[in-house]
Amino acid sequence: MQNLANLVLFDIDGVLFDTEKFGKLIRSKFVKILGVNEEELISANADYYSKLSERTDFDPRGITAYLSDRYEKDVSKLDGVFWGEEGIYQESLYPETREVLEKLKDQKVLGIFSQGNEELQNRKLDASKIREYFSPEYTIIQRRKLSDEAIELLPREATFIDNKHDVVRSLKQFVDVIWINRKSDESDPEIKTIHSLAELLAVGD
Repeated sequence: MQNLANLVLFDIDGVLFDTEKFGKLIRSKFVKILGVNEEELISANADYYSKLSERTDFDPRGITAYLSDRYEKDVSKLDGVFWGEEGIYQESLYPETREVLEKLKDQKVLGIFSQGNEELQNRKLDASKIREYFSPEYTIIQRRKLSDEAIELLPREATFIDNKHDVVRSLKQFVDVIWINRKSDESDPEIKTIHSLAELLAVGD
C-alpha cells in the first residue's frame, strides 16, 4: 500500500510543461499549413476562445475544425500537429522537468492533478515521455480542478504543486500546497513558494 504522506501531485501546464512555448510551436506549424501570418492566426485563435465559457474548455479538435472551416484547409493536416508529432511536446517540457522527476521517483509517489481537455493532457504526458513517472491511480485530470467533483478526488494527504496562485490558495485548506512562481521573484509568506522545479529537491516536508 502506498504511503500517501509521500504523494506529490503536479499540475501539468506551467509546472511540468511550458504551455507558452507549446503554443508558439503549434502556431508555427499552423501558419505553414494555413498559409497565413502569425498575427492573423492569433486573431483567429482569439475568436475561437471567445466562444468558450472557460479557457479550460479548449479542445484541440475543436480549434482544428474551426480553423479548417475558416481557411478552407484540410483538417487532417491540422490534427496531425497535435496527434501525429511528438517533438513539439518534448521541446515544451521545462528544462529541469525530467531530471527532477527522475530524482524524485524513488523518494516519493508522484501523481498528476490537472485540468483541461483530458485527451490533450494525456497526450502531453505520453508524447513528452514522462507518463512513466506518475502513478496511474493518482493521475487525475478534470475539466476544472476547483470544481466540487475534482476536489473530492484530491487525496488529502498529498502535497500539490501548481503555478496559479489563486488555485493554491483555494486548495490549501484541503492539502499541503506549493506555489511554483516562474514569473517573478515574489513569494507567498503563507505558502511554500519555489521558482523552479529544481528547488523541490531542497524543499523539506
